Amino acid sequence: MEGCKSPPDKPSADSAAVDAGGKAPVRATFQRVEAQTVAKSVELTGTLAADETSEVATPAAGSVVAVHVDVGSRVKKGEVLITLDRRDPALRLAQSSATVEQAVSRLGLQPGKPFDPTQVPDVRAAKESMDLAVADADRAKALFESRSVPQAFWDQARTRAEQSRAQYDAAMAGAKHAWATLLGAQAAAGLASKSLADANVRAPFDGAVAEKRIAPGEYAIVGRVVVVLVRDNPLRLRVDVPESEIGNIEVGRDVEVLVAAFPDRVFRGKVKRIGASLRAQSRSLPIEAEIPNDDGKLKPGLFARARITIAGATKQAFFVPRSAVGDTGASAKVYVRQGGHVAERLVQLGRVEGDRIEIAGALSAADEVAVTAVADLVDGAEITP
Repeated sequence: MEGCKSPPDKPSADSAAVDAGGKAPVRATFQRVEAQTVAKSVELTGTLAADETSEVATPAAGSVVAVHVDVGSRVKKGEVLITLDRRDPALRLAQSSATVEQAVSRLGLQPGKPFDPTQVPDVRAAKESMDLAVADADRAKALFESRSVPQAFWDQARTRAEQSRAQYDAAMAGAKHAWATLLGAQAAAGLASKSLADANVRAPFDGAVAEKRIAPGEYAIVGRVVVVLVRDNPLRLRVDVPESEIGNIEVGRDVEVLVAAFPDRVFRGKVKRIGASLRAQSRSLPIEAEIPNDDGKLKPGLFARARITIAGATKQAFFVPRSAVGDTGASAKVYVRQGGHVAERLVQLGRVEGDRIEIAGALSAADEVAVTAVADLVDGAEITP
């Protein structure tokens, strides 16, 4: 039976190639590195921060009736965030308003006219009575001096005049007191009106809710933080510039920003603020750039790489198609053709221009890099034409 066994099959050429190299050759397309003169720039890293952050607090105390926002909600300036119980301030406003109306009625005030105590009805009546009593007293005095009336008649007239004068003074004092009461009632009404308005906690600016710290049914004391609001358009990019590069930084310089969340997109802005002094420990100068964020893609807290263009300075840079760049997780890489194999080169990424990206590393303008099948390549992998 053993003599009837057929000989084992011979391995094919393709399987022999796989066995020899441990992996089949990879079919990839290559493209030459492009050298280009570009503006020189300063490369920095920093963090994106909100343009403004506000811990919105309750200006009045009260029970929370409704919460109109949640984390991530976008709001406009003046929009109601939290509503407190309005019944107490509404009652106080009604009470103060009634007091104001009573005082106005008593004083007989006319709209648009200033307060004049002599025009108050009670004062005017007291003035007329006083004038009449004084006139009677003057006539009684003249008659007494001409011996036409007895002493008692003159004494009675003089007493009535003095009483009328006292009543007039009391009416004037009453009018001034009523005026002071009116002013106090108007102030109380104003405070009650403010408390009523403060029952609606409003957004101080356009932005997004970062934190919600209260729920319906809770009691909020004055000054309790209920919402944290951030203005995220524009954002501030905060970076520290090394001492050696300070001379290249000016307000208004263009800034290109890259973030890991959007590796294929370049965000652009301008330098807006430059620190007044260097940090003592790092010998670096803090600066801020303003980055528009109209679509809301960028978020405060993102780590960012920034490139600030230096006016008038140029350098030679290498560009490759973005498809040529692979990712090792910690850094970027490209594969350079070396005969029938490829060599892995770690690179640093720079500016993006359309479908091309700037790279820096151990490359020359004569190198050719793989632009297809990059994910299938490893250092030293065999390639096919």
